[in-house]
Amino acid sequence: MSSEPRLTTSVVVITKDRAEIIGNLFEALTRQSLAPDEVVVVDNNSRASYASVFDAYRTRLLLRTFVEMTAGIPAARNRGLQEARNDIIVFVDDDCVPVPRWLEEITRPFYRDPHIGAVGGYTTYHGTGGSFVEQYYRADREATEA
Repeated sequence: MSSEPRLTTSVVVITKDRAEIIGNLFEALTRQSLAPDEVVVVDNNSRASYASVFDAYRTRLLLRTFVEMTAGIPAARNRGLQEARNDIIVFVDDDCVPVPRWLEEITRPFYRDPHIGAVGGYTTYHGTGGSFVEQYYRADREATEA
């Protein structure tokens, strides 16, 4: 990757009323082998304030924060796309904790083939509750391990 021109990255995060967990994501982003060029956070009109967590990470990440008043993930994602300023736009959920080489690995295909338009990554779910989503991922994990 180093011999070719470097592609810049925008990590886009959509959030609503989850200020207490987004710091885990920010901490993981500070530990990436390829640092993001910016982190675009779109708050979908939360009732809770994110000010303290944003302030805690502004010196370690280039955070750009926006409030999207139109409710819903599609409007918030579109706002993130509009605000992102870099070559590659990567979406991550506010409750994710990416492994240290996540951003490096997710950008690698763009260097291999200039016709690549989108890529996806592997997700591991570590929930322990009994919600429908947790039951689905637990059954999927158990089937894979069998």
